[in-house]
Amino acid sequence: MASDEEMEGAVTWLKKFCTDNTDRYEKEENPLRVVAYYVASQEIMGACMNWAASYLHKLECPLNFALVLSYHIAKEVELLDSSQNFTQHDTDQGSQTVAAEVARCVFNKVHQVCCRWHAAPELPYFVKEYMLDDHKIFAGACADQNRRKKMEDRHICIPNLNNLLQLEGKRVSYHAVYDGHGGIDAVQYTLQHLHLNIAKSTHYLLEPARAIEEGFILTDKNFVQKANRENLRSGTTSVVIMITSTHLHVGWVGDSQAILARNSTHIDIMTPHKPDREDEKKRIEDLGGCVVWFGAWRVNGTLSVSRAIGDASHKPYVSGQPDVKSLLLDGTEDFVVIACDGLWDVIPPWEAVELVVDYVKDFGVDADATAKHLVTQAVDRGSQDNVTVIIVFFEDGPLVTSCRPQKEEESAIFPIPIAVSPEARAILERLDRSVRGAQESPEPAAKPPPDQEVPNMETRATTNGSRPPTPRSERTTPRGETPQKQDCISRGVTPHGLVTDTAEVK
Repeated sequence: MASDEEMEGAVTWLKKFCTDNTDRYEKEENPLRVVAYYVASQEIMGACMNWAASYLHKLECPLNFALVLSYHIAKEVELLDSSQNFTQHDTDQGSQTVAAEVARCVFNKVHQVCCRWHAAPELPYFVKEYMLDDHKIFAGACADQNRRKKMEDRHICIPNLNNLLQLEGKRVSYHAVYDGHGGIDAVQYTLQHLHLNIAKSTHYLLEPARAIEEGFILTDKNFVQKANRENLRSGTTSVVIMITSTHLHVGWVGDSQAILARNSTHIDIMTPHKPDREDEKKRIEDLGGCVVWFGAWRVNGTLSVSRAIGDASHKPYVSGQPDVKSLLLDGTEDFVVIACDGLWDVIPPWEAVELVVDYVKDFGVDADATAKHLVTQAVDRGSQDNVTVIIVFFEDGPLVTSCRPQKEEESAIFPIPIAVSPEARAILERLDRSVRGAQESPEPAAKPPPDQEVPNMETRATTNGSRPPTPRSERTTPRGETPQKQDCISRGVTPHGLVTDTAEVK
């Protein structure tokens, strides 16, 4: 999470921005392409946050600072009287606001708020509270367009949703992957609004699982109305993870999945919604639909998922009703992997856990690099789909703790590398005990058996104190693992999914 160094980076960026710019966006052409024609009153907050974050990303604003800044910019725009400040368009579902005018206001607000904060003696207290919050989890993400013509995946990571939205209650982290189909309208809408709709629920603070359910239903309802009004045909699967100090809550529609690792072992926490699932097939057939094989099991011969946000023309057979589950955290949690079907089609959940554990033990704990490793594995194994992965590590979990460098005063005389065979580890521990005994007693220390070779103790220092990567030629590659590709990059999204094709950077 953010540190004092990151706070200094935010202050430095703010100073440079205000030196290079005025308090208004002065160019005639908008910095981003705004695809939507109209926004409803309940959509303004989410849309403005996305436009602000997209513009700030283009300006190379630090990520966490961009998140909190975009929220407060959107809040100021939302408080404006739309009927007095923007052109209105009347529909049978109420008055709509011209999106391009609202977006232009957002870009101006970016300049105004940045200059106002820079002129103040110090940053507002809520910025420091958000960026310097002490989090016990940390996440990394990677997304790859792969062989598809378009990137229809989106993802988002919010370390502290309550703090960001200035809500009461303890820290709640929010991480989600959305896998769109039939276009980007539904996935873009879900990216902008689902977390806000969950937070709006009256049950959010006391019953997060119920709030997740209500947020999904409201998001689906609002988008279906928009789709019918604007003749949109797209949909999106969604999987959301919310983590509190005591619980992990998961909600989902469709075949994107999240899995949990406890003590480096795979734990199923959900069952994806596919048409061939017996209960899903029965529900569809009871409504008068059918499930047929057409290259894959499909609802009415068309969609290969049985639940999704959107897909207005396929309602009610494709339901927007999520499944929700809550798990009590017991301290043995290592990490959560959240991914679209582009990963799960080629890597089963149990193997994904093994790949993460092996990578962390070999190269140390780096959330972004580990997510990229999983994406690379999926692409190398022939996945044809967009691939998006988020990994959320528990800082006090067994895996991260075991890889954490020991304090100097507690370190062993013979430092044991992160990845070492049980036999070699036993020899090193025996040597360490023997030397310690020799320091406390004049008796000579015991030597290892002559027929056993003592491994080389040399380890090179790294920036995070972990063991440096071992050349592939010098270590065993488990289960046919292939070398990591270096060109696996996110296309169309930031590391946390806030810049998208709908608000395309020119």
